[in-house]
Amino acid sequence: ENKWLLTDVLRDEWGYEGMIVTDWGAENDRVAGLLAGQELEMPTSNGLGNAQIVEAVKDGRIPEEYLDKMVDNVLHVIMRAKNVLGDYTYDKDAHHKKAREIASQCMVLLKNEGNILPLKKDANVAVIGEMAKKPRYQGAGSSLVNAIKVDCAYDEIVAKGAKVTYAPGYSTAKKNKISDDAFIAEAVEAAKGKDAVILFIGLTEEFESEGFDRRHLGIPPLHIKLVEAVSAVNENVIVALSGGSAVEMPWADKAKGILNLILGGEASGSAAADILFGDVNPSGKLAETYPLALSDNPSYNYYPGYTASVEYKKSVFVGYRYYDTAEKNVLFPFGYGLSYSSFEYSDIKLSADSIKDTDKVTVSFKIKNVSDVDGAEVAQVYVTDNESTIYRPKQELKGFKKVFLKAGEEKEISIELDKRSFAYYNVNIHDWHVESGKFTINVGVSSRDIKLTAELNVESTVEAVIPDYRATAAKYYTADIMDITDEEFVSVLGRALPPREIKAYPNLTLVNTIEDSAAGKNGAKIVGLIKKLVGESSMASGIALQLPIKNLISMSFGIFSPKMAEQLLDILNDKKPLVRGVTVMIVKAIPSVIKGIPNLMKI
Repeated sequence: ENKWLLTDVLRDEWGYEGMIVTDWGAENDRVAGLLAGQELEMPTSNGLGNAQIVEAVKDGRIPEEYLDKMVDNVLHVIMRAKNVLGDYTYDKDAHHKKAREIASQCMVLLKNEGNILPLKKDANVAVIGEMAKKPRYQGAGSSLVNAIKVDCAYDEIVAKGAKVTYAPGYSTAKKNKISDDAFIAEAVEAAKGKDAVILFIGLTEEFESEGFDRRHLGIPPLHIKLVEAVSAVNENVIVALSGGSAVEMPWADKAKGILNLILGGEASGSAAADILFGDVNPSGKLAETYPLALSDNPSYNYYPGYTASVEYKKSVFVGYRYYDTAEKNVLFPFGYGLSYSSFEYSDIKLSADSIKDTDKVTVSFKIKNVSDVDGAEVAQVYVTDNESTIYRPKQELKGFKKVFLKAGEEKEISIELDKRSFAYYNVNIHDWHVESGKFTINVGVSSRDIKLTAELNVESTVEAVIPDYRATAAKYYTADIMDITDEEFVSVLGRALPPREIKAYPNLTLVNTIEDSAAGKNGAKIVGLIKKLVGESSMASGIALQLPIKNLISMSFGIFSPKMAEQLLDILNDKKPLVRGVTVMIVKAIPSVIKGIPNLMKI
């Protein structure tokens, strides 16, 4: 509903020619959104939004010619898409092969003690973990896609020629009759006497999904017990880790090898086998820092915030920008990833020693494969502002390039840097701005492993007042951000803090969530009931408790009517008693919305 963002900036200033669609269920006022420049709501409101638009046209709030313009925007996108598609066909097998290649280049080898990897093709191995046969290869919720074919690692390992003994180790099913002890006992027996144990573990959908935030960085406890139990009978443990984000690894010392499969897509199983048995040399790098503990995270003291606001007191110190500046020990740094090859860096050169911010500079250096194994390396270029008035991270990634090198081969790499490589966002001029001074160019294999450096002088061509918070928020200059005071934060924010708590009760409206009613007598009971029905920490719980009440109407396919919503509001505001009939209504409506979401995704 922000015309300045959607129309003035996005369309008029940036020249956007497409259509604007809400995030899932994010529509607040269909008419206000349309007038601000937003064409479509997602998902369908089953005609409710359309009826509001028709009514607004009738009473003059929406000019008919304006509505025609918005329809034209949608038709424009449809016609462009139609022209692009044509009679498009594709080779499914070729695409699957490409998916396998991409996955194998993205997976990250985190540990390879004693060069336990790659394994010999005829190795006698134990493959443990249900994920070896039922891979977690993609996210959940709206990120779900229909894979043409899904490779499982177990089949692919067998296909390599290895002698394989399998044990499930655990079950991802919600209802399971086998005890944890029985799973572990079977896994231990399978691991005994093998050349190596490949243990497939990681984050399940119950631990990581759209719709709810992770409460910790751990993997399922049974997975950890498996690592401990199996490593006690076989020292050659290789962990194949699945998951879409960082995890703590108190068990890492129990494994000689750790291969991060990430969420590798439909061909992740075959890609993993290719790396494990040496048909592919790993070359992936971490796109995020893996901290030692959750408490090391820069947002730890500020999450989850308040009911009405979240304060980003960490400022620009996100991920490696914080860990590197604060010099925090980490498990694995940003940009980290091992290879079966070894590389050496040398001969850094800059195309100029001094430039203006309107110029570009080329960073050149050499990389040599000093091993007898062909492989690829990802060279990373970081930039440090040595003389900054405004606080900045110690360094920031400004360029990277992947290069393939045969054994013994050397190549020169060139990466170009422009104004944005040296700039910060200056709130005084609402634009990116370079502060004149010296910068250090760092070339490395990760943010913590810098191989080459060079200095460059950059002269700004724009005169502007540079924000200086050294007197009012000095902690930001050393990334000492775990206990930023309100006064320090406000001095950087430039305005007063908004209200921190939602105080809608007892005046809740349709835009409030059921969770907002927890302060009331009836609301507390209903929140407790829903948690009992769908679980406290799950995507279903997030939808049920944090969806605006108005969305229950549009997403329930008629089961939850506007009249029922008004009745529910009276109860949540404690204006009417909570009676059995309402409880039954909630029991029916909430699961209906959750179950109906997959159908809404197809519309």
